[in-house]
Amino acid sequence: MDTMSATFPFASYRSLKSIQDLFGKLRRRPTAPAPQAPLLGRLDLTGVSKNSVLDKDGLVAEISASVSIGKRLYTISSGGSNLVSISDWSNPSNPVLLQQLDLSGFFTTSVATYGSLIAIAATPDNYDESGIPTPESQIRFYTISKAGTLTEVGVVNTGFLTDSIRFGDDGRQLYVANEGSPNANYSVDPIGSVSIITIKGKGSNLRFSEAEVTFPELNSNGVEMLGDGIRFSGKTGVTLSFGQDAEPEYLAATDDYLFVTLQESNAVARINLDTNTVEAYIGLGWVDYSKVAVDLNDNLNFEPVTGQKVVGLRMADGIAAWEDDDNVYFATANEGDARDYTGYLDERRDSSLSGGGYGTVPNRLKLIVKNASDNALRNEALVLSNNLSDTNPSNDFTFESATRTGTPVSFGSRSISLFDGLTGELLWDSWQTDDIDGIEYNTSLQNIAQFAGIYDDGRSDDKGVEPESVTVLKYEDRRYLVGSLERTTAGAKTGITPDPVTQGGLLVIYDVTDVNNVDFVTYQQVSRSPEGLEVIKASESPTGRVILGVSAEFDSNSVEYLDFGAILNNGNGANYLASDYAKTSMYATLPTATIW
Repeated sequence: MDTMSATFPFASYRSLKSIQDLFGKLRRRPTAPAPQAPLLGRLDLTGVSKNSVLDKDGLVAEISASVSIGKRLYTISSGGSNLVSISDWSNPSNPVLLQQLDLSGFFTTSVATYGSLIAIAATPDNYDESGIPTPESQIRFYTISKAGTLTEVGVVNTGFLTDSIRFGDDGRQLYVANEGSPNANYSVDPIGSVSIITIKGKGSNLRFSEAEVTFPELNSNGVEMLGDGIRFSGKTGVTLSFGQDAEPEYLAATDDYLFVTLQESNAVARINLDTNTVEAYIGLGWVDYSKVAVDLNDNLNFEPVTGQKVVGLRMADGIAAWEDDDNVYFATANEGDARDYTGYLDERRDSSLSGGGYGTVPNRLKLIVKNASDNALRNEALVLSNNLSDTNPSNDFTFESATRTGTPVSFGSRSISLFDGLTGELLWDSWQTDDIDGIEYNTSLQNIAQFAGIYDDGRSDDKGVEPESVTVLKYEDRRYLVGSLERTTAGAKTGITPDPVTQGGLLVIYDVTDVNNVDFVTYQQVSRSPEGLEVIKASESPTGRVILGVSAEFDSNSVEYLDFGAILNNGNGANYLASDYAKTSMYATLPTATIW
């Protein structure tokens, strides 16, 4: 079956994959229990990240995807530079970097795999230069042999600035989020879009065709407006349509739908895969920080307090989606993001707002303002058009400079959320009170990071722990959500001195089997700044067990493999729930009824 997979990566699709899975299980059935330590292996790519000729960020490990072929497991890693790394994880305790693919003239942003086919998202290095037409991005397709040799089999032009990519479940389509960010001086704002690449043929004779899905105006005929808090911003005279304003980040697919995060717009677009059209915009709402114990001050002390009259737009980055019978759900990592360009900046640490009618707004908290690089507009803050006490807040936001009647808005909600994908209803947020066996707990991300000893208080006035990515997987008849927190560090808790690079990042795991009763399970420390998450099935794993792959950026620049069962059994969850940080009497949380 491995020979067939290498030669005919798309033959018979579902049937072939089912047979492969069956034989894989028979061949690799685990004979040992879960290892005591979750970490199976770590590959440090820092030493090779600076070899890039045109290095954007010195990053080579933001996103990874694996290929199981023969008895080998290859991992392909990319992100931020022109280098793509190929490593051999057949022995997870001793991963080996085999080679690096040099895409000179381009920087890569993502990678995805299906069978032996590899897709790499690449954007020209001069994408954001001023005075030239904005170049399109492309997807480069390769096949990989049993020996790890790459062969290019196709190049497809997409939209502008490709970001997240993923294959459909049958491998026949690749979904591409084209972010369409403005150029460096914001003189051009390309449209954001989604490319759907259809793949036909087999072996080395593959054919590719691309269809582009653009984003219609808000309230267009045939487009549902769901949820709350959709934001339309951009530069006057440049950003003329919602299609330009929309900047797709991550995407997730079910059988019938594609869900795409439009981060700066605080929305998710739902695309119908039968018609390849946007059929709904789902506003992701906000978290009312006046009702939770949240640390919004970078005073180098962990001091969560309630009563701070400001809200945080969710502004999701990562997303995961799944179906359960006739129900469709998606989960989001609510990072938040500003627009920072020459001549245009929509964030400010606006101390003039504190005490100016807005009440207890921390002086250094980054708020959304109107083009903060223009001093004449720096006091105009984005506020909710209705007060929080209004039981029916509208989708409309407004900038205020005189009468302070609204509630200021900040970036990100420092949380992970779960939504009904069809109605847009918010079902759960990690700020919510967690009822486990009749006992109420605070399982907020900031408190978990503080207990782990790696909360970075220097980020409290920015976007906190910055949830980056989410993935959802089935394991032993339960469904789990894994979230990665990008902005944690090490040494924040007295007596704990983890290595700031190899232990400075954090994963959180929640049980979402019952979407109406989500429970915290545990956390796991990983390399600093975890971004990409990948689930490797037991049938494709060299250990015969489910593996979680984690790609970390910045000074970590690493790929890690962890045994998922061992993560669940690491004991961290029980220890956290027994701590003071989990006490709702000390740290206020949100009852369900107060979550927008």
